[in-house]
Amino acid sequence: MLGLHVLGKGKVEIAEFPMPEPREDEVLIEVTASGVCGSEMGSVRGDAPMAANAGHEVAGIVADPNGHPQWEEGDRVGIFTLQGCGKCRWCRAGQDTFCAEMRVPAATHSQYVTSRATSMVRLPEDVTNPIAVLLCADGIGVPYGATTRAGVKCGDITCVFGCGPVGLGMVLMQSYLGAFVIAVEPSEARRNLAVKMGARQTIDPTAEGDVAAKLIGMSDGIGPDFAFECSGRQDTVDWAMTATRPEGTIVMVGHGQQSIDPQRLIIKKNHRMMGNWIAHPGTYPAMLAAFRNGLDLPRLITGMYKYDDAQEAYDQMLAGTCGKLMLLWD
Repeated sequence: MLGLHVLGKGKVEIAEFPMPEPREDEVLIEVTASGVCGSEMGSVRGDAPMAANAGHEVAGIVADPNGHPQWEEGDRVGIFTLQGCGKCRWCRAGQDTFCAEMRVPAATHSQYVTSRATSMVRLPEDVTNPIAVLLCADGIGVPYGATTRAGVKCGDITCVFGCGPVGLGMVLMQSYLGAFVIAVEPSEARRNLAVKMGARQTIDPTAEGDVAAKLIGMSDGIGPDFAFECSGRQDTVDWAMTATRPEGTIVMVGHGQQSIDPQRLIIKKNHRMMGNWIAHPGTYPAMLAAFRNGLDLPRLITGMYKYDDAQEAYDQMLAGTCGKLMLLWD
């Protein structure tokens, strides 16, 4: 089969790979769409080639049910990024994220991948393949999980630090709920995208002398109700803890080397701080309902590329000028 080969130093190419062989609990999927994730960029920037690629967001068509009676050849499916065993307490509750046997689909920027038979959903006609990738993986799974677990509601003031694809999804999700969203992002291109996703105000942290003071001034002089840290940086954590109002909530989403002084959560602020990885597979019905109720997911996708043009997609990601990008097989 053909698939994306990450060469490192910012380069990718299409190459031939062996067909994957499904395990007993898996089915074989012909890929229709896969999402480019910011977590892949470390490998793309690296000095050495990968064995294949770090793709993990995918939708497709069942090519071989491998004896699993709930699936038929030709079924259109969305594939969950976090795949549990399907039997334990966590999986029975739809919270595969915590399953001790959880695994992630491998090298999904390929013509064929395998997936656990219990970690897929049959796609309705109103869900396109790229939208399925958003609903089943990081693209809207992280924003939905973080926003709903934090309890954002209409009229709240929220701040999103970092407007890569996940941060832009936060802006889109929180605007949909009726929040007043402030986006903090150094890239002018992504600040403009944040406005398109519904941000009411934006801040360029490289141009503001005191970002926390600016945030407080934009939110009635007391600070945002919620802060979402999506960049994995120490300075954004510090700004969030300084700016968020007393009794407010700080949600950690970004991955990076960060430290926190617990006393800052206690002294005079009574902050609540929480982490969020991704939405559980069990939240898929609620995410689908939000999409059908007006959550404008196509707005989050700023580019769709044939696999032959994958280099252009990765160039955009490396430049930090895009929202969510999709790779499509003909």
